[in-house]
Amino acid sequence: MRATSGSSLPSRKERSGFTLLEVIIALVLVAILVSAAVPYLFDAFTEAAGERSSKMLAERVAATRSLAMESGLSQRIILTPDGFDGCPLPKGWILLIRSLNDDKFHPPERGRTWEFTKAGVCEPLAVRIAEEARGGRFIETTFDPLTALPLNEDR
Repeated sequence: MRATSGSSLPSRKERSGFTLLEVIIALVLVAILVSAAVPYLFDAFTEAAGERSSKMLAERVAATRSLAMESGLSQRIILTPDGFDGCPLPKGWILLIRSLNDDKFHPPERGRTWEFTKAGVCEPLAVRIAEEARGGRFIETTFDPLTALPLNEDR
């Protein structure tokens, strides 16, 4: 039998908890996992912002076409490299267009509008919302000139 005083510490075998080294190793592992996941999360948020802009454009096109047909007056959407009709694109994204006679996509020139007639017909147009920094990622939509509905979306 051992004699113990009331204030003595339990022996090493009786102690529970983690050592400082174990805590540091666990924190390092968590930091490695987080640092590996952050770029993927950032890419997902960036791509989602581009997709939201593409959907907003499709909705604006449908609304403008409907307004032209209901009012009996031609309606226009103003296109700029930074956005359309006062709707700016997310930071780092740019709007590119390709008209019927264009062989490649280009930024809309100053004062460029996309007209919808009272019959609901519009100029054939393909729109690409591209990420400026990386250059390779984009959302492309071609609109039907008779219905102004998106025909396809590519990446």
